[in-house]
Amino acid sequence: MSWTAPTSTEIGVVAKAGLAAGLSWWAAQLVTGVPDPVLAPLAALVTVRVSVRSSIQRAVLRSVAVVMGVFFALALGDTIGLSAVVVGLLVAASLGVAELALRLPAWAATQVPISVLVVLAAVGATSESNGWRRAIDTVIGAAVGVVVSLVLPASRLVDARQTLDRLGGGMGGVLGAMGEGLDEPWSTEQSEDWRRQARTVRGRLVSQAVESIGDGREAARWNHRDRRHIDELGRYEDLLPRLERVAIGTSAIARTLEEFARLSGGTHGPMPKLGSLLVALASAVRATVHDALARSSAVEVVAALAEVRTKREACSQSAVRRAQLALDHDEDADHDRTAREWLGFAAVLVQVDRIVSDLSAPVPD
Repeated sequence: MSWTAPTSTEIGVVAKAGLAAGLSWWAAQLVTGVPDPVLAPLAALVTVRVSVRSSIQRAVLRSVAVVMGVFFALALGDTIGLSAVVVGLLVAASLGVAELALRLPAWAATQVPISVLVVLAAVGATSESNGWRRAIDTVIGAAVGVVVSLVLPASRLVDARQTLDRLGGGMGGVLGAMGEGLDEPWSTEQSEDWRRQARTVRGRLVSQAVESIGDGREAARWNHRDRRHIDELGRYEDLLPRLERVAIGTSAIARTLEEFARLSGGTHGPMPKLGSLLVALASAVRATVHDALARSSAVEVVAALAEVRTKREACSQSAVRRAQLALDHDEDADHDRTAREWLGFAAVLVQVDRIVSDLSAPVPD
């Protein structure tokens, strides 16, 4: 797993979580008098989210789930002795009720068995009045988490810009690394590294972009910091599916190059024309993202895509020659490897065409 630098919003969420946890502990001690109100910071932690809209939704569902877990544990704590079997049954039963009967979302349903275990560990068999205090602690913690998010809302706009820029840089970096690597003989180890990088981009960076951009226009209506930028957030929201497909195509190219290296016995000869095509494609990806972020003009995108098409034409001629080579070796022992490599080469060009199609679409206004 490659490490990626955190965005300012991600850092802010960590700080808000610590603030909410501390405030909820203090408020719970003040209101209920419980010496160690661990459920208050637990509830505050799970309700502090990036956007205000998400905080309200999650606060309601997770508070319900946590309170359910508290009552479930307190009701059974005095009557059932704990053992490995009992703990397993408690977790399965509480999760089943939350997810299968009440149909809570998976992330909310998971809080019920977590609350059961936390209560059993932190509270044990306590009096009913103390159990009610623990339930109040939970509500206080959830309320503090929501208030912190309302008072200190994270800017969806800043997070969207940063994660979008990081996604574009990640895709461009992988394509550029593959393109430069193809100028020289390249090994299976290199191709495996390219594939790992592409998988990180496709998985982690895309997920982070989806989380930060998400339903940006709707979330901005709940955030006083972003209401003036609804149109810009909408533009990012419309662009994101195209970039997701670009990340998928980049990962497919990396996987094909890894197959090339394996077919060659571990080291593949240079493929300079394909390499220059991927370098040009990397520039086009970066230019498209920079255009969306208003860091460059649409003219640069047009020029970068024109360069990709020029390199693509040269690769098409190479593909024809590879196809002819496969036919000429129809009776040779190397025919299977040659044919598979030609099919892989054609597959790379198909992915390039799909990426260019997504990049060529105008950035939404």
